[in-house]
Amino acid sequence: MKKLPRNFCKTISPVFAEKWLFQRKTPCFFPFYHVVSDEKLPHILNYPYRNVAQFEKELDFYLRYFTPVSLEKIITTTKGSGKKVFHLSFDDGLRECYDVVAPVLLRKGIPATFFVNTAFVDNKALFHKYKASLILSRFKEKPDKKAAEFLDKSGLPAEKILQAEISQVEILNEAATLLGVDFAEFLSRHKPYLTSEQIKSLADDGFTIGAHSHSHPEFWKISEKKQIDEIEKSMNLLEQWVNPSIKVFSFPFTDDGVPASVLKFIKNEHICDITFGTAGVKNDRFDFHFQRYPVEQPGDFVENLKGEFLYFELRKWFGKAVVKH
Repeated sequence: MKKLPRNFCKTISPVFAEKWLFQRKTPCFFPFYHVVSDEKLPHILNYPYRNVAQFEKELDFYLRYFTPVSLEKIITTTKGSGKKVFHLSFDDGLRECYDVVAPVLLRKGIPATFFVNTAFVDNKALFHKYKASLILSRFKEKPDKKAAEFLDKSGLPAEKILQAEISQVEILNEAATLLGVDFAEFLSRHKPYLTSEQIKSLADDGFTIGAHSHSHPEFWKISEKKQIDEIEKSMNLLEQWVNPSIKVFSFPFTDDGVPASVLKFIKNEHICDITFGTAGVKNDRFDFHFQRYPVEQPGDFVENLKGEFLYFELRKWFGKAVVKH
């Protein structure tokens, strides 16, 4: 069995008891989110984010089967030791991490890491996927024939705009102009990102702050040199703001396409102490590189999670439960 589809595991997961799945020997569990909000966020259409009630319910589910631990504790926790621990993280450095998420975590006593894109801190720029979401939101409100024709000719039709990559940002900028979407005005008025002062406050509250690249590019589309530049630049800026005791980095989108040579370089040069991918519940060949589970997926939260842990178990039986790069 070369590859076992996750969808198959989700389909058969109801047969397996939660207690049996979540108490088996597994790697440390790293669920991650981006944002939690009770509001409709027009700049976020590319994943199904949670409202506060859903988020708290999911936290209670984790606490039923796992013990929350700090990132410092993770360093001393052996991978695959069977210890049922979890560590939460949040990507993109969105403002709700300060306004909504942190107060809930502090009340529940749950440690977490917040990963920021340094180009976006203090609302200086906007992630290309969020630009695409704003454009699509405007299209849904008021379709525009001229903008639609422009996007079709550019090879990025409106119905596929959420698939836009950083290399297509100029197309997004032109489409926004045609639609009257002002990204600078949106950043100024809505302030979707954390400020550097909020980041310092989160660090003072005991949360870990990590880097998520500078500009959030698709790493599999850029050279090894550019990958390293993105990592170094974001880590250097982060150190200027909070000087973290643990230098931690999470790869944007995925670590698939990041060669072993890059991981070895940033570790050996002490650019990062710990790095994270997004391959789900898996071990990794490198003891400093961990795999996280993307929670914000379509479908039922519990069944998705059961399917992921079953996927790990079945892959383990077939010797496929380690990411080798």
